[in-house]
Amino acid sequence: MKLALKKPVVQFSMSPRLVQGLRMVLWLGTVGLAVWVLIKLFAPAPVVAPAMPAQASANYQIDQSPEARLMGVETAGGLTPPSVNLLGIFANSEGKGAAVMSIEGQPAQSKRVGDEVANGWTLEEVGPTFAVMRRSGQRHQVNLPILEADPNLLRRVPSSG
Repeated sequence: MKLALKKPVVQFSMSPRLVQGLRMVLWLGTVGLAVWVLIKLFAPAPVVAPAMPAQASANYQIDQSPEARLMGVETAGGLTPPSVNLLGIFANSEGKGAAVMSIEGQPAQSKRVGDEVANGWTLEEVGPTFAVMRRSGQRHQVNLPILEADPNLLRRVPSSG
């Protein structure tokens, strides 16, 4: 006599609401994925910044001298005055006026008392033969070089008042 063993049959039945809910989740997932793909396809390309130049630009210098002074280090371009060639002076008796100067080899330009000359140095005073710049309590005087050669070139202009 042969014994036949029957395998138990497990039936799994899902309710219609569960099937409908799973279909809805699958449909929403598909629509969401399609929207995400479309957004990625039609999104503008990212803007890539240009490469940094190999050499530091003279137009964009960061002045780190306040931080360096706190650490006891003096930086180039910090408290070191800029290279200035004084070409002319327009001054009154109170030290006000303007100076025509070439800064760091650049073309001549006029700076009034109170204007920044370079690297935080400010034109503080002009006299008949000199200009004084100041930065962080340090003063630097620049003299007219032509007067060192011939002091007779100094001319006074009569005042208008």
